[in-house]
Amino acid sequence: MQYMRRTSFQNGGMLALLGCLVLGLFLVAGGILAPIHPARSHIPAVAANGDLPPVIVPIRPAETKDAQLMLAALDRIGFDLEAVQKGYISVPRLVVSSLPPDLERLDAMDARKNLFLRLMLPVVLAANEQIGADRQHLLQIKSQLVSGVQMSADDVQWVLQMADIYDQPDADVDALLKKVDVVPPSVALAQAIEESGWGTSRIARSQNALFGQFGQAASGDWDYKSFASLQEAVSSYMRNLNTHRAYKEFRVARAKMRATKGEIDGWELAGTLHRYSERGDDYVRGLHGIMRDNELEAFDFARLNARRIAAIVASNT
Repeated sequence: MQYMRRTSFQNGGMLALLGCLVLGLFLVAGGILAPIHPARSHIPAVAANGDLPPVIVPIRPAETKDAQLMLAALDRIGFDLEAVQKGYISVPRLVVSSLPPDLERLDAMDARKNLFLRLMLPVVLAANEQIGADRQHLLQIKSQLVSGVQMSADDVQWVLQMADIYDQPDADVDALLKKVDVVPPSVALAQAIEESGWGTSRIARSQNALFGQFGQAASGDWDYKSFASLQEAVSSYMRNLNTHRAYKEFRVARAKMRATKGEIDGWELAGTLHRYSERGDDYVRGLHGIMRDNELEAFDFARLNARRIAAIVASNT
């Protein structure tokens, strides 16, 4: 009898184990679970896309009018920042034109930080996605040239256009590849946090000026640049890093990483930005502190929702 009871227990355990295995395969196939990646400080050669988050529900315009409503809306659609950091879900294609004007009025600092990161991360990833696509096109053109294939007329015009955008006078493909490259999300987010006070500064709220960029007005006066949207602000910031002579060290270090590792190290690249601020090395230490304290390097692996048709678009204008 003892043998029979032990055998029944073993058979029941095997059936339970088999059931868990089948359920696990079903959840993974359905996109509900995804493997956790280890925390690292590199990002792939081209910005990657991922699967849908488990819940996709449109955000209504009325939900974007203030910070508390926006927090609730992001919770409702399943945009969980911790799940993104751990690699469980991709990032929804969320588009808001500006930060909530009452962001600083959120009682809890953690809530302010969480909302800021959830609004900024999709914008940073979208800007990198476009740069990554342009870079991939350049790499294809370079491969053809190495193979002895002459550029088509369309490709010639496209390269000339890229040269104009990236301030590259000779339109050299190799030179352009050093400029047409992504900015690690950990670096972009850390600088946005540092320069805008987590989105609470006056110029961040009124001018979408998140990165402390100066410009010359029609009057000839120099002042902080104003941007029509967060997307425009992030794109301008990345173009600044990719073209301005002050950040040549940043671009050289990034190109060296590509050549030696095939990956980009956000922490190491942040160390080249001592010329971004008059604070110099103290500024770099500040960025590193922000990256470390908020585990921003995990976002270097974040992926945008691959299915554009399921995009979540919200406008708070």
